[in-house]
Amino acid sequence: MKKLTAAALALVTALLMLTGCLGSKDVEGGELIKKAREAYKSLDSARVLMTNTATGQVEQEFVFKYDEKDILLYSYKGKSEKSEYAQYSNGVEMFTYQNGETTYKQKGEEGFVLYLRGATHPQADEGLILYSPSAVTEAKVTEENGVTHIEHIYDAAQIGASTESGKVTGFSADYYFKGDELLYFVETTTAQEDGAEKVYSYKVEITDKNAVDKVENTVKEYENK
Repeated sequence: MKKLTAAALALVTALLMLTGCLGSKDVEGGELIKKAREAYKSLDSARVLMTNTATGQVEQEFVFKYDEKDILLYSYKGKSEKSEYAQYSNGVEMFTYQNGETTYKQKGEEGFVLYLRGATHPQADEGLILYSPSAVTEAKVTEENGVTHIEHIYDAAQIGASTESGKVTGFSADYYFKGDELLYFVETTTAQEDGAEKVYSYKVEITDKNAVDKVENTVKEYENK
């Protein structure tokens, strides 16, 4: 996975973001997923919503837009049981909030990361849509009411699946397509925590495709906390 900051990586990995790498051999459903990855990577802007399927709450939101120089403007906000994190960058300034502390960086300063279309943020890249065929242990494709459901069960250790606590015991990804269009996907991690099984499941929807007019500074939402 490409790095944002250590704090961001810890939160994003615990909740959802596992970057997929293409293997040498496809599994069932692979062609559709690869098309979706390429289509997402080619977008000029989008909003990504990540919803906890157990609570129905949106726990992560990522919004991005490339400017006329192909510089990435983005905002991210996310939370988990133990962390709260937000970041905004307009290509010149970067604001970061983590668990009550806000930091500010300018372009050229240590810790500032400039993302471009050719070297972009991990959540604006194709890796948002996981596909690592060499790590898939089971694959199944079914059709229902015109929707294609692709189910991939992964070797959790091979893709580095993790949670904020406990030992990961399983990971799966379910993708739902209408024709070639990805409607949404769900990633589910199971873990053993204090002798009990815990399930983390997140629905990911890509919305406002090429329709984001402005990226707002989400860190401002936390200034008075």
